[in-house]
Amino acid sequence: MSFCIDVKNELAALRVPGCCRPALAYGLMLFSRSFSYKRMALQTTNLNMAKLFCELARKVYGADTVITEGGKSRITYRAEISSDADRLKVLASVDFGIEDGVINTSVFNRECCAAAFLRGVFLACGSLSDPEKEYRAEFLVKTKENADSLIELLKEFGISARISSRGKYSVVYIKESGMIEDLLTLLGASNVSLDIMNTKIVKSVKNNINRRGNCDSGNISKTVEASINQRRAIEHLRKIGMLSSLPLELQNAAELRSKYPNSTLKELCKLSEESITLSGLNHRLKKIIEIYENLRK
Repeated sequence: MSFCIDVKNELAALRVPGCCRPALAYGLMLFSRSFSYKRMALQTTNLNMAKLFCELARKVYGADTVITEGGKSRITYRAEISSDADRLKVLASVDFGIEDGVINTSVFNRECCAAAFLRGVFLACGSLSDPEKEYRAEFLVKTKENADSLIELLKEFGISARISSRGKYSVVYIKESGMIEDLLTLLGASNVSLDIMNTKIVKSVKNNINRRGNCDSGNISKTVEASINQRRAIEHLRKIGMLSSLPLELQNAAELRSKYPNSTLKELCKLSEESITLSGLNHRLKKIIEIYENLRK
């Protein structure tokens, strides 16, 4: 199973709040193979995606759906809304056709709904390269208008994407690893985002040690493991809104580690704006992990 399929399966399995379902359904359908009065369908090699399409169509619009199986060398699934009346209902709910190619953001009741919409878009037409090989996320979009509208929406979340052509399709792509991490966190795949950060750390530490002519795998493992544990604790505390309530010195230590995930403690001390010893910084980061572990008990 590919890295991208694993990511999509993780995203498809996320619990979706009621307010976000229409936005998730809209993103999944608008950027699927067909979205029109004549046909509304998602074609995929992933049965979980086909089932999600049908589940959302039923829950959000009360629409009847069908999944058909095809393909010769590899099985493909086509999930589609089967009746003209149901397709018309979906189109009317998002004012489709009023402004061609423009995403109707009135469907988003809250910021979480916009993130759910983008998750649907990624599930419909997105792909993600294995970070062990390269950093690249992309969306294969049917029209240039949809691509432009998608880029503008991503920009609202601070994610910068570019556009290119591939045959009759437009490709919205992101190659900067930090932006990809932000995108995955926004979509709800925070574990995958951390995995990419960890991959970067391993590569960086190996490169640094190799440059010094001393590839000590034990040192690599210790440095990477410490950084992973620290950032996992920091991200969890930030996610539940507790990080900002910690003492200022712990907040500063967390910010330093988040900003420089590849650095050793000695390097972090030099990068710190305040004067701090290696043992002092180590104590603060250990305290953050202790708070995190106590919450997990």
